[in-house]
Amino acid sequence: MLADVAESATDSAVDAPAEQAALTYFPETGYRLGNPRFADYFEKRGGLRTFGYPVSRPFLFLGTEVQFFQRQIMQIRPDGGLGTLNILDEDLMPYTRINGSVFPATSPVVLAGAPDPAAPGYAERVLQFVLANAPDTWNGLTPNFGQTFLNTVRYEEAFPAREIGPGIMPTINLELWGVPTSQPAFDPTNAGFVYMRFQRGIMHYDSSTGATQGLLLADYLKAILTGQNLPADLEQQARGSRFYRQYDPRAAQGLARPTQLPGTDLSLAFIPDDPSVALQPGPVTAPAARRLAPAYDPTRLAYGMDAHLWWQDQNKEVNLIKDAGFGWVGQQIRWSYVERVQGRPDWAELDRMVDASLQAPVNIMFSVVSSPTWARRDGRTDGPPDNPADFARFMGQMAARYKGQVRAYEIWNEQNFAREWGGGRINAADYVELLKAVYPAIKAGDPDAIVITGALTPNGFVDVNVALDDVLYLEQMYLYQNGVIRQVSDAIGAHAGGFNNPPELDPVARTGVGRFKDHPSFYFRRIEQLREVMVKYGDTNKKMWVTEFGWSLPNPAPGYEYGFENTELTQAQYLVRAYDIARARYTWVGAMFVWNLNFAALPDIAPNDEKPPFSILNRDFSPRPAYTALKQMAK
Repeated sequence: MLADVAESATDSAVDAPAEQAALTYFPETGYRLGNPRFADYFEKRGGLRTFGYPVSRPFLFLGTEVQFFQRQIMQIRPDGGLGTLNILDEDLMPYTRINGSVFPATSPVVLAGAPDPAAPGYAERVLQFVLANAPDTWNGLTPNFGQTFLNTVRYEEAFPAREIGPGIMPTINLELWGVPTSQPAFDPTNAGFVYMRFQRGIMHYDSSTGATQGLLLADYLKAILTGQNLPADLEQQARGSRFYRQYDPRAAQGLARPTQLPGTDLSLAFIPDDPSVALQPGPVTAPAARRLAPAYDPTRLAYGMDAHLWWQDQNKEVNLIKDAGFGWVGQQIRWSYVERVQGRPDWAELDRMVDASLQAPVNIMFSVVSSPTWARRDGRTDGPPDNPADFARFMGQMAARYKGQVRAYEIWNEQNFAREWGGGRINAADYVELLKAVYPAIKAGDPDAIVITGALTPNGFVDVNVALDDVLYLEQMYLYQNGVIRQVSDAIGAHAGGFNNPPELDPVARTGVGRFKDHPSFYFRRIEQLREVMVKYGDTNKKMWVTEFGWSLPNPAPGYEYGFENTELTQAQYLVRAYDIARARYTWVGAMFVWNLNFAALPDIAPNDEKPPFSILNRDFSPRPAYTALKQMAK
């Protein structure tokens, strides 16, 4: 009976209204309480005394939403209830040596005496078991292990309204510690320390101070995951663990070896929160700042630059764009980053991007790609969702949140390339179906938003397992369902690759000689052939948006060898001349975005990444000739 009451009490404690849980930010570690349920649980389970400071954002971990604190890991269980992980389980962190200290191992003898949770009278029997194995006096010392267990959470904290009697408290504390799994033991390296192991923590008694408290175990599991501040003795034990040095912020899902951690996404787990973003409990329908997008004349060519703003000095980047006389910033948004847990999008970084852009001010185009692991049966993030309605819901929320602030949304990117379409067969009809779901959702959130089809990559392939020619793919889009694409898009997206060819060269005549010359895809003016498809199918009033175009400098990445035939001077000249062509002849082009502003300046980018050679800034943010030429050209 007592166990049933405890379960009911726990559920009632964490189902409190969101208004009662302030999402407090802790400058000591740089993280805030991640959501209202975790905040309420933190408050009603002893706060800092029990958990320590938060050391992560909420994230998906082995199929459930968690947040790491210094001592404990909060978890929303599959049944919807809240609790803490058994952090010392064999599969998580069964170790006995950390940072020079030696702890007792799990004792099979102690575990054998634990009562069966399914047996009658479990609540009374488990409390007897805890107190029998967690002594207050031991070997002439007073570690107070039993009293520490019983007084971890105070009654007035757990039940401020006193809705349940104080007899429930042993069960509440069992919820945090679990049962003992060892006898007390001295630390062989320090006779003044006594440790006792539980399922979810290790109590540490220091005879010099008389204090008994839980160790910062979750901090050490974070160290195993990240490899940062990882003690040598713990690293030696954890090398074979599937959690060892898994965190890689540059990899998909933030995981170095994703197959070892199914249902896990570390992409944003250890990115500190922004204290300047005042989060409020509960769902937020619009950002606090309501600056609106600057004026935009759709009859004139829009000048844009693609940038990487994630976790950067965003005001610096967007002001560089503005100072060059450009009015638009293009930013790729990974849905898989923002909504790692279904139904709980984290808008913090996007809010910063929008605020920085509108402070400048410059207009914003968000190009949205990649599915969260929960949205695909295969768990991949580089393809479309199994259910287009999931993406439509997310895009509708985004459009409503940034109504009047984000002017344009590009729906996916290079979907005619298998790598960008989940590695499966490329299918224009599937893409149009995705667009059919997303378009009305965006318009419901912001009727004035410009919806751009995902820009196609020029490639020259005709292999549905690798890539499809962009002209062929665009024609397939128009052929599907009698050209429904005309009703579910406001602009057609395109990429214009210059490769090692000047922008004036005719892609049909192909006057160049050498590599990357023998197909129209290698020429900037390839977009004229895409326009011919639009005209052929009667979509003449719609404009094309070139969401990426540029020329690479010498490039070490395989497949980008053409960069070795370009120089900083030709990069600058070709970019300016491409704009001259568009301004003089392409009345049907609505916008052109230079690829890219600042990837060469990113501190952690791999040396063989193909993106930095396209940049128009150097690693130290000094301008390459291309930036200066673009700044000085007529607009």
